[in-house]
Parts: sequence; C-alpha cells; structure tokens
Amino acid sequence: MNSDTSLDDCNCCTGLADPPPVSNDPGLPALRYRVDTQPGFYARMLQSLPIAPAEPDEPDAPRPLAKLLTRSPDDPTVALVDAAACVADVLSFYQERIANEGFLRTATERRSVLELARAIGYELKPGVAASVYLSFTVEDAPGAPGVVTLAAGTAIQSIPPQGKLPQVFETGDDLVAHAEWNALVPRQLRPADMAIIDVPGTGQQTTRKALVLLGPAGSFPAETPDLHTGLVSASLYRLDPGLAVDATVDAIEVGRVYFTDATTGIAVGDLLLFVAKRSSDLVKLVMRAVAVTPETSLKRLRVDFEALPDPVTPLPPPIVAFTVPYALKPVLSFAKPLISAVSFTGTSITTTVVNQAWRESDLQAMIGIQGWSSVALVQTIATQPSGPPVAPEAGAFAFGAKVGFFGNNGPKWAILPNSTNTNGTAYESGWDANDAISGGGTLSAPRTVWTDSQGNAISPSAYLERAVPGIARGSWTVFDAPEATAQVYGVFDAREASRADYGLSGRATALTLAGDDGNVLTPKPTTNFPFRSTTAYVASRQLALADLPIDQPVAAGDTSIELDGMVLGLTIGQPIALVGERDDLPGVSAAEVALLQDIVHADGRSTLVLQQGLTYSYVRAGLVISANVVHATHGETVNEMLGSGDASQANQSFVLKKPPTTFLSAPTASGVQSTLEVRVGGVRWDERPSLYDAAPNDLVYTTRIADDATMTVTFGDGTQGARLPTGSVNVAATYRSGIGPDGEVDAGTLTMLRAQPLGLRSVTNPIAASGAEGPEQLADARRNAPLTLLTFERVVSLLDYENYARAYPGIGKARGDVLWVDGASMVYLTVAGATGGAPGSDALANLQQSIAGASDPAQRFVAAAYVQRYFTLSAQLAVDPRYRFADVQAAVQAAVLSAFGFDARDLGQSVTAAEIMALVHTVPGVVAIDIVELLPYADDAQAVGASLDAVPAFGARYDTATKTQTPAELLLVNPAGVTLTEMTP
Repeated sequence: MNSDTSLDDCNCCTGLADPPPVSNDPGLPALRYRVDTQPGFYARMLQSLPIAPAEPDEPDAPRPLAKLLTRSPDDPTVALVDAAACVADVLSFYQERIANEGFLRTATERRSVLELARAIGYELKPGVAASVYLSFTVEDAPGAPGVVTLAAGTAIQSIPPQGKLPQVFETGDDLVAHAEWNALVPRQLRPADMAIIDVPGTGQQTTRKALVLLGPAGSFPAETPDLHTGLVSASLYRLDPGLAVDATVDAIEVGRVYFTDATTGIAVGDLLLFVAKRSSDLVKLVMRAVAVTPETSLKRLRVDFEALPDPVTPLPPPIVAFTVPYALKPVLSFAKPLISAVSFTGTSITTTVVNQAWRESDLQAMIGIQGWSSVALVQTIATQPSGPPVAPEAGAFAFGAKVGFFGNNGPKWAILPNSTNTNGTAYESGWDANDAISGGGTLSAPRTVWTDSQGNAISPSAYLERAVPGIARGSWTVFDAPEATAQVYGVFDAREASRADYGLSGRATALTLAGDDGNVLTPKPTTNFPFRSTTAYVASRQLALADLPIDQPVAAGDTSIELDGMVLGLTIGQPIALVGERDDLPGVSAAEVALLQDIVHADGRSTLVLQQGLTYSYVRAGLVISANVVHATHGETVNEMLGSGDASQANQSFVLKKPPTTFLSAPTASGVQSTLEVRVGGVRWDERPSLYDAAPNDLVYTTRIADDATMTVTFGDGTQGARLPTGSVNVAATYRSGIGPDGEVDAGTLTMLRAQPLGLRSVTNPIAASGAEGPEQLADARRNAPLTLLTFERVVSLLDYENYARAYPGIGKARGDVLWVDGASMVYLTVAGATGGAPGSDALANLQQSIAGASDPAQRFVAAAYVQRYFTLSAQLAVDPRYRFADVQAAVQAAVLSAFGFDARDLGQSVTAAEIMALVHTVPGVVAIDIVELLPYADDAQAVGASLDAVPAFGARYDTATKTQTPAELLLVNPAGVTLTEMTP
C-alpha cells in the first residue's frame, strides 16, 4: 500500500456525493423509487471507506481504512465494494419494480393488477363467450316425422378456416322445430282488384277512361303521376265487385296485368277488353297488347298494354311503370274464442277464421276448445277454392278471332262490267269514296258495316267476311277502325248465312248485336265503321286475372311481415332468421335475426309483428324466413370429477382441468354469469364472490381465476362456509370450456352437429357470432377497476351511465348524452363492442336491463350501437435526406392508422389537422408536413365538398322534425384513404 496518508492524491476526501433525488410528478407511467444505481453505489462506498469509523456510533473513533488509498479494480477490497454495489443495484432495481407493482397505473404484471383490484373488491373480467343464433332445417320428405325436439345444450361444431381450431357452441333453450317452419315466405301476391274510372283530360284531351289498381298503398307522394286518391268505392266500376274494399280507396293507373293461364294465345297487337260493373251498369275499356311474356314457372302470363289510338283527340301521356307497393290493412279488432261448437267445414272455417283477425294465443285457444287439428286447419285454409265471379259479364276478355266485314275484299265498283241483265243494273251506286251514286253525285265516304253496298240498312246488325265458329250469345265483340274509336258490343245472336253483295257471294256470320242489358241493340249503331277498314274482334273468352306480384321489398325499418299463408304455433319472443338478397345492393346477400312481438292471423295469412324494425331491405321474391331458430353460446360442456372431500381440511380447493371456463353475458352488475356448477355427493353448492359472510353450515364455495386462466374452486373452513364432507370422489363439477374472440365464427360455419337427431336435416348460423370478449387486459383493468368505486352499482349521474357501461363485459366504449325528447330529458347511451364494431345483441340487451335495475326508474334512457364514420387524408411529407422516403412513409402510415383506429378514438371525438400534424412530427425523419386534403369519407364523392381544417364527429342527436334519434359517431381513418407523397422543392 501507499504509505502517504494524504488523501488528496486520489481525491477521496472531497466529500460524499449526494444520491440522486427521488421524486415523482403526477401522471407518470412509472415511478422513480430506487435510491441509486451501481455506479453511484460504487462511488459513494469508495469515498466512504477512508473516513468510516470503526464504530458507527463513535464518529471520533479511529478510521481503520484511512490508509486505503488504492482504487485499482483488482484490489480485493475494491473488488468487494464493486460486488456490493452490484448487489445494491439489483436490490434497488427490484425494490423499484415492487413499488411500481403496488400501484394500479404503474403495475405491469397482470397478477399485480389482479391483486390490487381484489383489494377493492374488483375481479378482473374473465371474458365473455360469443353468442349466435342457429337455424335448423327439419326433414320434410314424405314419411318424415316433421317435428324434432332439441334439448338445451345441443352441441354444434364449426368448420374452421385454415390455421384455426373448430369451436363448439351449445343451444341455450329447448327447441321444438317444425318442418313447415323451415322456409317461411313473405306474401308474394296481392289481389288484382281493378276498376275503370274516368280521368279528366288536360289541354286538348277529353275525359278518358283508365284501368286502375285499387288500394296499392299509402306510400305514394301526392305528386305521383297517375295516382288517384280518395275514390268512393260505392261509385266505382270494378272488374270483380265481389272483392272486399274499403269505403274510400286510392288507385293508380296500370299498364300491365297477369293472367292465370300462360297459354291464352294472346299475341302482341291483340286487343284486350276490360268490363267493369257497378250495380247493373257496365263500363268497357279496350286496350292493345304491346308485350306478352309467358311466366311458365309461375303458371301465369304477363301482358303489357296501351290505349288504342284515338283519331279525334290526342293520346294521353304514357303510363309510368310503377313498382306497386303493398301495405298491410290495419287490424281494428280481434276475434275471441268461441265456446259453442263450430263445425269443421270449409264454410264455417272461412266465416270463423279466415274472415276475422286473430291473435295467435286466441286462435290456439279456439283450436283447443273446438278440438280441431292445427295441421288440418292450415291445410283446409290453404286449399280452399276461390268462388265464382260475382259478375260473370265483367272482367278481362280476349278474343278468339279477328276478322273483317263482308265486302272488305270486294272489287272496286268502277271496274265492274256493265250488266246485260234486262231487269236493270245490279249496282246502281258504288261503295267506295268518290264512287258515283244513282241520281247523280258521288259518295263522300265509303259504305259502313251497318249498310249494304247501296247504302240500305241491313238486318241483322252486320255480316262478317266469313263464317266464324264459336261466337256465343252473351259474348263480347269489338269493332275497330283507324277512322273511328273502337266500340264494344254484346252479341245477341250469331248464325251462319249466305250473303251476296259487293260483287261477292259466300257464307258469312250474321251478327245481331246486344246492349248491356242483353237485349237486341236499339237503335242500330251509327258509328262510322268503313266496311273495308273495320276489324271485328269476336268469340270473346273471359280470362282469369292472376294476383299481382308484390314488387315492393321487405324494407328496412319494417316491423311486420305478412306471410304467404297461415302458420300456427309461433310464440311471442321467438327468434326468426331472415336470409335474402339486399334490395339496395343487387347480388349481395344479407341476414339478420328478429324477435317476434306478436303473431296475427287474418284473411288466411299470418303476419309476424317484430319487436324492432328490420336492419336491411330485402328483395321480396328471394327472402326466406326460418322460425326454427334458437340462441346458442360458445363453450363445450365438461363433466369433471374434482376429487374427494376431506372434512379435516379447511378451505379445501380444486383446480378445473380444462380452462378457460365459459362465462355468459347476463343482466347483472358484473355483466357475466359463470357456467360452473359444483355438486358434492349429488347436492348442488352455491357460488359466492367471497366466503366472508358465509355461515358455518352454508353450502357455498368461491372461485378465483389465475393469470393462466385456470380456475380454482375453494370451499369453506367450517367457520365461514361449510367444509367438504369426507367422501370418495364425491366432488363433481359441470362447466363449459371456451371463451373470447375465438368464438366469433363467421356466418355459415356452424354446420356440424355432434349428434344428429332423427328427422333433423341440417343446421347453420345465418349471422356471424358476436359479443365475445377476452380476459380483461391491463389497460382495461386500470381503467375499469376504479369505476366500480365511482358507481357502487348505482347509476345516478350522466357520468355514472358512461362508467357503468365502460366497465360492462362486452362493451369497449361508451358515451352518454342528454336529449330533450317529447318534453322530457332522456339519457342516450351510445356504446361500442369490446372487439370493435357494434356490441352483441346479448351484451346490449343485458346492459340495458342491468342499468334499468341500477338507475332511477323515472329517468328514461336508451342504449344503442354507435354510427361509424371515416375520414380520408392526403398529405405531402418533407423527409430528412438521411432517411429513405419509403421507410418514413410507412412509419407515418402506421402511426396514423394506429392513432386514429378503433382502440385510440372515443365516441364523438373529432379529428383536426393540427392533431394530425403533431402526430406526424413525432415520427423520426419527418421534417415537415403539408395536409392537402382532410375530408369525411362518403360513397358519393361529389357530396364531400372542400378540404376541412377539422372533420367533426357528433354525439347523440334528436331531430325534432322527423322525431328520430341518432347515436353518437365514431370517426376513424379510412385504412385505404391515406395518401402520402413526397414534398417537392
């Protein structure tokens, strides 16, 4: 050692350095708690060695190490100090880590957060199982039972995509599935209740007759062309007066009809006759077919027609081709069950059931009282034939023959040779215009069908050019010519006769025309029908008008769906699945599940009344409704023997062997319900959050979920909760395994039944599973744990609504707004799902029920899913030359997508250009940014407008004009709408 006792050479007596200060500002993500690090410990210990007294309590005592002046690292004493400094560094590091783990905000270990939360009575949320609705198809082949009973717990397995495992779902309720519920169809047809009305002309037009469809719907705007409103039914001339109609109806002109026979022989250019009746009066309307389309598969013929040209007045404007909507008739009263006996006949069924409106419960009571069969009743109503028309002379008619009149093909009078008959000239006068007539002068117009060639009236009324069979008495005929308006006549008589005139001779049909009363038409018609150009349409036959197809979609927002027939046995609250093509997006299929609020039967058809309006609009012709639907949740049932009870052990515990245990969404304060059921010796014990208040004989247990998702079941100690009785393998557990986002399987993937019941054909999930949430993450636990102390399971203030919802399983975001609706305040709670998107239907319904139980019943509130909106960004970047632009561009893109994604944004949070610029400047390599465009995203680019300094996102709103409520918006960046280019000098 150096013998010099001076300490100045090594600077070891310059005084001990102060340790670094330990202080913490509010809001830091981590605490500074360690007193020093290895270099500081090492330096201070070396400095303190020469001045350290032999006895710490005697400062004046000798300093044994005063001559220890070396600082060489290989000196044993210095090396020992270095080792001690390392130990102090390790201890202070872990001391700091332990201190951080003692606070909720700074803890990084899930176990720490779990234990801290338990200190205030909060358990980390175990997660929520996904839920879905399953649609079953029952075998309907002849001989099949047609009814299948599925018990709750029926297991269905998914077909997983590549790289994922299959998931098992189990039904939550019993289901009695019926074959007739496989594919219910909305009403496709409506009665072709048509009438002929007089329409006042405009301009040069005179009053015209029009064929109209009665009672299309009340959904036309007042300015709709060809719409006639407020018509008095009693004054209408109707094609079928026997159809029921309201006292006043609206009507719309039609240019198309459907006939029940696709082989009627109608061709383009043929005439159609429509005859309408009011009391004993008839009105006729003639139309010409312009398009004929057989619809063989539907066993009907579609005929488009137009009015005949009128040689006197201009034609009316063409009829606009409307998609005729159909509206349900309001039900004003419902029938009640009859105690007196009603015979089961077609007539009594029509009178008692079809012609009245029934609620499902009342009709089922009626069926039970009368002892009828539900199946037989439905079949009887479906197969009842329609009665004969009330007025057979009215309706729609086509014609079997189209012929000219006698003489139309005769020679010109002027070219006939002079007669040598000594009795006189055969034809003293001509018959075409400008021909000479006897006595001098010429004809101003050709002869008509009502006279012979010499202008003498003929009897009977007219002669056709040939003999035409099949013209029956009472049938209709139409005379049509370019020079005159077509006229409709009845046929009193038609017989074959010989005829010689116009230089011709032959057999012809002599027509005797009749008036509307069926008697011979008097006086004789005088309409100027030239004999050469006039055409007669004869041999009329009545055509059965087919019901009109309802082209109106089953629209979004509709709360009732009328079916094509009667369906019995459905219950209130029963789910139904709708699958079909979207009306607003051709070629795109959609599906949804709705709950029944009521079932009404009227006119031989059932109407499904829904609890909420439909989400999508569906093409009516392709929509299929399944009523064999049941709710199911993710998780597979496990039956496990936990072990043997031992009464000598206090707080005996067991670990479940197949984690994670399934928790289901429930309307409780915690928002979840465990699927675990424990039985000891066959007796069920009850789960409690804690054994603290349990009596010594209470058969209870508590559970704890470890960080690895394993669940431990702990029983009492005999003081707080009963001990397990001694027995051999007498502790059994039944629970379900499976939870979290893995259960959110796609639509159409749950198709594998674990066991195929007899009579069941298939199963599927029409919509994707939803509502899942994984075990609570650290960030969520830090936020949610204190919320329980803010609400104490009571909801009073607006902030309480938000906090309660944020802490609820399955809910990721929440925002409360106060709306003034109908003269009173309403809390509008907008929520988002924990995994993004809308929350599952179970989570939303349970949240509403849970808040209702924790809040003031007098305070109105609504919980609804948010409205998602997007914005687009276009910007130029100036990049440090030391960086590659592509790397900086990718980093900025990632930063923008992360900062303005679902996890980072709140409901109602707007986006500003300043916020984006501040974010981009934090990316290494960015020198400057110029925002070119900041726009809200819309499908219609023309509706966006100019670039904005900020894109607003709104909270919940109420529109007093439309009386509609709109949820809060979540504004996110469009992942495909970020454009970053390099700034040029």
